[in-house]
Amino acid sequence: MVEVDSRKQLLYDPIVRLSGIADKFVMQDATSSNMKVSLQECIDTLANYQDECKKLKRNEPTLSPSERYSIYESAYIYYKIIHIMVLTRIPSLPQFSSAKSSDATNEDKELMQIYNMLVKTLLSDEKIAQIKSYLRANYPDKNSKGKESIVNKQLLNNEVFMLPLSGSPISAVQLNHLIQMYDSSLLLIDVRPRAEFDSKHIKAKSVICVEPVSFKNSFTDLEVEKKSLITSPQKEIALFQARDKYNYIVIYTQQSEKTQFYMHQQLVLLDILMNKSFAKPLNEKNIKVFTLDKGFSGWVSKKGACETTTQNGDAIYISGNTSSLNLQNLPQLSPNIGSSMDKSMRDMMSTSADFEGRTYQLPQQQQPVFARTPSFKNLFNKAKSSSTSSVTSSSPAPSQLVRPQTSSMPPLEQNFTQYPETPKLLTQINTNTMPLSQISPISSRAMSPMTKNMLTQSPQLPMKISRTTIGNGAMLDLKPHPDSKPPGQPVPALPQLPHHMTGTYQNLNQPKLDLDFTVGLENMGNSCYMNCIIQCLLSTHELSQIFLNNSYEKHINLNSKLGSKGVLAKYFARLVHTMYREGSFKRPLEKNKPIQPIQFKMACGSINSLFKDNTQQDSQEFCQFLLDGLHEDLNQCGANPPLKELSEDAEKMREKLSMRIASSIEWERFLTTDFSVIVDLFQGQYASQLKCKVCGCTSTTYQTFSVLSVPVPHVSSCHILDCFNEFTKVEKLGTDELWSCPTCKKKQPSTKKLTITRLPRNLIIHLKRFDNMMNKNNVFVKYPFLLDLTPYWANDFDGRLPPGVTDELPTRGQVPPFRYKLNAVASHVGSLYGGHYTAYVNKGINRGWHYFDDTSYRPIKNETECITPNAYVLFYHRVYGV
Repeated sequence: MVEVDSRKQLLYDPIVRLSGIADKFVMQDATSSNMKVSLQECIDTLANYQDECKKLKRNEPTLSPSERYSIYESAYIYYKIIHIMVLTRIPSLPQFSSAKSSDATNEDKELMQIYNMLVKTLLSDEKIAQIKSYLRANYPDKNSKGKESIVNKQLLNNEVFMLPLSGSPISAVQLNHLIQMYDSSLLLIDVRPRAEFDSKHIKAKSVICVEPVSFKNSFTDLEVEKKSLITSPQKEIALFQARDKYNYIVIYTQQSEKTQFYMHQQLVLLDILMNKSFAKPLNEKNIKVFTLDKGFSGWVSKKGACETTTQNGDAIYISGNTSSLNLQNLPQLSPNIGSSMDKSMRDMMSTSADFEGRTYQLPQQQQPVFARTPSFKNLFNKAKSSSTSSVTSSSPAPSQLVRPQTSSMPPLEQNFTQYPETPKLLTQINTNTMPLSQISPISSRAMSPMTKNMLTQSPQLPMKISRTTIGNGAMLDLKPHPDSKPPGQPVPALPQLPHHMTGTYQNLNQPKLDLDFTVGLENMGNSCYMNCIIQCLLSTHELSQIFLNNSYEKHINLNSKLGSKGVLAKYFARLVHTMYREGSFKRPLEKNKPIQPIQFKMACGSINSLFKDNTQQDSQEFCQFLLDGLHEDLNQCGANPPLKELSEDAEKMREKLSMRIASSIEWERFLTTDFSVIVDLFQGQYASQLKCKVCGCTSTTYQTFSVLSVPVPHVSSCHILDCFNEFTKVEKLGTDELWSCPTCKKKQPSTKKLTITRLPRNLIIHLKRFDNMMNKNNVFVKYPFLLDLTPYWANDFDGRLPPGVTDELPTRGQVPPFRYKLNAVASHVGSLYGGHYTAYVNKGINRGWHYFDDTSYRPIKNETECITPNAYVLFYHRVYGV
């Protein structure tokens, strides 16, 4: 690629010169501080722009070159003035914010209607590209010294001509001129989390996001392309693949005391591109790589152009409300075990001799879909028709009108998880209840079409959108307007399953559940470990829903070998109902009578004597016990024979497969004996691989988990990702732990490595603060509101499938990216046997985060109070489209 002299191009580029004239006009216009006057000026200027375009259309063949060029210049200046006014100046006016609010006056609504018309006119204009091309292609006397008088001589000493050496920082002013001049040969790389990038990033033709946690200093440029961008949109991957086609690459991030990690990773990526670009060497092509001085915040402070990557409205997850997200479907077990399959593979996929030939009927999982939006031509009408069309009072920001294709996410159809019937179970259940096939666990985060229709008929609470940066920069959206009030009607009775229903599930008459109910729990003698876990678990709306609508009853398996015959599930449901009755549909500051969960505690003690007396227990152990107990009560396959161990040939076959495929096979085997709503909501899987350091032989086992325990490093402070690095690092086994290698036929020096192969919809993370001697590690583990674990998920599929398998194994929701939003925190102070447990729980948009200390509870004092150094168990919920 030929290097262009940036000084010469800036000096004579007509677009830069004309843009400067428009900028100067807007800056000197004092009347533009009034929104109404500014809009009128825009309309007048738009008329002038359209007049100039008409002149060109009618008279261009008869015009002299200088006259024609003069009209093109005037048209561009008029357009640029409107562009600056509409997209920069007017949105910064105080009146603009009030005009967008829900309580805007009729006059403000009319102003917003005019504003929207102007935005649509700008975005739908097809003439400006032709105008810019003509001005550049027909600039008169480019090399004439006399033409220099047109250009402001002061620009000769401007910093834009003083571009530093590659690897150095450049200013926001220099970047702005690079964007104007070299938009087609400039690549911007945003080194921030995807959520922050989507919320707002620098506007340019080629801009991509490389998340800080997705690469490390040992990476090469090819590893960044293949690994760091694995979950990125295809368009961004293609832009990075063409990195050697650009003249300039600028890397930027958020620079502040709270983002030291981002700033470090920016330098790491700079080093990779400058010194480790082996696949596509940038130095050989004289491609300059810069960083942005003062980062993204410096760009914003200079009024640099930004844009928002908005996802499809049905897929956006905002601050505790996921009404568009549906539960993952559990697909039919596949691949089919046919006669053509290799015998060792049949052994691997089958459970036991007793199960040969038996079919398992589970609903088929739909593949992820990509949301698409129409082009701007379809979105916007012509200016005349737009001016007469209706518009809402809450107008989107201009930059938010761009809607690129979203990343992969669950299908938007409202199909919920359906659990298979257990043999001989239906005859033992009350026949007055609904057929099992018509029961689906439904959450407020996954509404059926009928439920949606029902809810849209109810009045909507007025909301005021605001954004607050918290913790690592994650954005919390949609704070309630001060005038918003909860429904004033009395608390409705808990909905019961209808009797003698046939056909489609008729839930139109069921009231909407308030799943963010708030109530305290009494301490019955050192039972704080139980209270905090109950509060945290009920932040999972799907779990609360199935116990409130009693659909769990249809999944109780009395034949489950490890279950309590439904005792634990029924007493837990009774507790949830009581908490709901006392804590739902309350005003934000209205206190509720605390609940005494004595019967539930007695039920737990009858199942496990550890929880029978009043001694202090580990809250993580209780959480594990409760989830395991509920799973066994609701396990649809709990009466099935245990899995048959793999034969030696089958295990060797599995070791040759990618971890992605092998783990999927093991998950399918697991589901033949363990299949419940708890598995669907909470259970994940990791691989534990032993490797001989002498011959390289490996042996991999796959473990399921509902609570993932990660080690806490012994340092002064750390990030939760440091815990995951500790969890997944290669461990050298000691002398007394040597593995007996089946190939070497003796114990050999060996290593052990854990790899996460399945991430659940609701991820519970236990910070292992206690060692084997019960000594506590009190290090402050920093954890974000939005956690991206995609880099820790096994993604090594090489395209190979096992012998005899022609179709890919079902994904069962294992489609990256894996991003999680913090829902609750169980904290602990003191020692294991003499401490105290409390909880922080996100109670949704209207109530916000609350602190629970047994019977007492309150809203958190500040937005980061729930990021506590006493955190012990973290509850995250997977989000899509963020």
